[in-house]
Amino acid sequence: MSERMTAINLPGRFGSGYADWGRKTVQEMVALLRDRAELMKRDAEAILAAKDSDFYVCTYRGVNVRRDLEVLQDGSGKPKA
Repeated sequence: MSERMTAINLPGRFGSGYADWGRKTVQEMVALLRDRAELMKRDAEAILAAKDSDFYVCTYRGVNVRRDLEVLQDGSGKPKA
């Protein structure tokens, strides 16, 4: 038997959902989702403000284990030699 979960989402907004273990109240779930959205907003603002050279970019094979990893950009802001 599986555990009870409580889920919340804003209809019509893809990716707006969140689920947590156990039975929660509406107020608890709204507060959890808004806290999560606040964190995501800060992340989005940092991503939008970053320069292209600030990002770490790599390519690899595998889903569960990364193999043949090749770093395309290390995120240091310096060009790769």
